[in-house]
Amino acid sequence: MEKILTLFLCWQLLICHAQKINTPVNLASAYFKEAEMAAANQKFWSVKLYGPMLFVDQKSRITYANMPDSAGILRQEGEIYKGLLPKDVMVANTSVKWQGTLWSVILWPLPQDHDDRLNLVMHELFHSVQQKLGFPMHSPTADHLSTMNGRIYLLLELQALKTALSKPLNQRQEDLISALLFRDKRQKLFPKTFDNERVLEMNEGLAEYTGVMLGRAKDSIKHHLYKIITHASEHNSLIRSFPYMTGPIYGYLLYEKNPEWTTKIDSSANFPELIKRTYQFDLPGKQLNKEITSRADHYDGKAIVRLEQLREEEHQKIFSDYVAVFTKQPVLTIKLIKMGIRFNPSNLFDLGEYGTLYPTAEIKDVWGLLTVSEGGVLMKDWSLISLPAGQGISVNGQVIEGKGWKITLQADWELVKKNSSHYVLANKK
Repeated sequence: MEKILTLFLCWQLLICHAQKINTPVNLASAYFKEAEMAAANQKFWSVKLYGPMLFVDQKSRITYANMPDSAGILRQEGEIYKGLLPKDVMVANTSVKWQGTLWSVILWPLPQDHDDRLNLVMHELFHSVQQKLGFPMHSPTADHLSTMNGRIYLLLELQALKTALSKPLNQRQEDLISALLFRDKRQKLFPKTFDNERVLEMNEGLAEYTGVMLGRAKDSIKHHLYKIITHASEHNSLIRSFPYMTGPIYGYLLYEKNPEWTTKIDSSANFPELIKRTYQFDLPGKQLNKEITSRADHYDGKAIVRLEQLREEEHQKIFSDYVAVFTKQPVLTIKLIKMGIRFNPSNLFDLGEYGTLYPTAEIKDVWGLLTVSEGGVLMKDWSLISLPAGQGISVNGQVIEGKGWKITLQADWELVKKNSSHYVLANKK
């Protein structure tokens, strides 16, 4: 009996110790140390990556920081700092300037998987230093990647890159030529928006490359890239999520030939030129359509086309439904003045001349805070948004709501009905 009681007490002590270890403060402290170690002695970028970081619970706004804030809102607890982040600070996986300091903000709780977690943290740390490195934080959308042909030639490019990755360095040239020919085809089909691909790759692409290279075990990176390519066709939207694929894939291909390639680029760089120069080849200059068709067969081209044709039928139906909601039914339109936004880059939907549909989002501006949980918000040129009002709008003080969305207005703003199908926000002053 005495032995049983002793074992029971030891077990209880172990449980208490484990619970103490896994408190949010201790976990956050461990995650900060993890990031600091991963960023130490990195040679990808010429500036120090590890810097001010905030882990923020989106609902409670409880925040864990690796250093104090200038106003003393975050109080030291153990080796880190904890407090409530003010409501006027936008919460998302991003970089935010708060109290004169640029912080990397990451939503709490962080992923449990070590590599996924560290990948995310290092991605966001890059965003906090990219302007120092000369890479502006531009976030356009590559709307042509919502079209059937745009998707087909991107998926073909990825398949060619997957084949290249599977081969020794000196046997990759033909597959890389194929990949760049598929990309070149997109450029010819969509000349007006194609450069947005390059812009995004020099922003989110470089951030994700940094996350993958510093956040994942070296012997697991190639498997991770294969997995990205395998699941690429499952993405409903690629118009802003694609650089999370192409950035680390092209980056890794360059790294295997020249580990310090990032130290020799600026914001005008593009992956095709870097790849051609590094692997020493040029693209064929004649009969490109015939060449592309022939090469597509080597990368399951027919299967990709069949899948995308089926997807296009559903895409057109969704497109028509959204257009009807925003053009044939009442809407609330709001001008963007000093906007901050949180959204999911993997579910955006291009509506062509009407703008980009964000199915879920949080937008903060001088007029207040908008939360969209379903149905979507339509954004045009980052200057105007539209919300569906076909099922009515309710007003309760400074809170206005429609189906799937809610706006908490600032005190000097109000809802104005222009006519039976058009609402706007107006300043009372």
